[in-house]
Amino acid sequence: MANADTPSGFVPYRHHGGGVIRQNSYKIEAAYATSIYRGDAVLLTSGFVVIGAANSSSILGVFMGCKYRNAAGETIFSPYWPASTATLNSEAVEAFVIDDPNVTYKVQTDTGTAYVDATHKGSVYDIELDHAGSTFTGQSGMELDLADTGQGHFRILRLIDEPDNAAGANANVEVINSLVQLV
Repeated sequence: MANADTPSGFVPYRHHGGGVIRQNSYKIEAAYATSIYRGDAVLLTSGFVVIGAANSSSILGVFMGCKYRNAAGETIFSPYWPASTATLNSEAVEAFVIDDPNVTYKVQTDTGTAYVDATHKGSVYDIELDHAGSTFTGQSGMELDLADTGQGHFRILRLIDEPDNAAGANANVEVINSLVQLV
C-alpha cells in the first residue's frame, strides 16, 4: 500500500535528550504578507520571524501559533498567521516557536523521491513548500524534499514505525535540526 500524500509540516515528536518540548516567543512584523502555519519551519530576518524556504539560511525552529490584537483590539490566538492581517496600531505579532535544536519532528517526505533507509537515513535535506497550509485547521503543508540537499535544514533519524507508513514516497520520518551533533 502506498503512503498517503497528507503533509502536515513539522510536528513535534520527542526531545532527543529526554527533556520537555517548550516554545519561545518571537515577533512577526505587523502585516507580514505571507501566511505561516503551525508546523512551518521559520527563520529570523531583521529580528522578525518569517517562513522558511528551500535553500534559506539556518532554520530558527518550528512555528506553533501566534497571538495578536486585531484592528478592533480583540486578542486573537491562532494556530497560523493569516498573511497581511492588520493589527491594532500596527503592533508586532507574538509568534510561538519551538527553537530547541534537540527537539525531533515527524514530517512527511515529498512525492518526487522514494524514501530508502540505506540512502536517506542520516542525511540532511531541505524543506519543501509545494502544499498550502490549511486556513481551517491552521496546519502546515510543508514536507521534506529528499531531492534537495542545498542547505540541509533537517537530518533524517529514522522511518517512523506506525501503521500505514512504509519506505517510499510520502513516508513519515523523524528528523532533527541539522545543526545538532548527534552522539
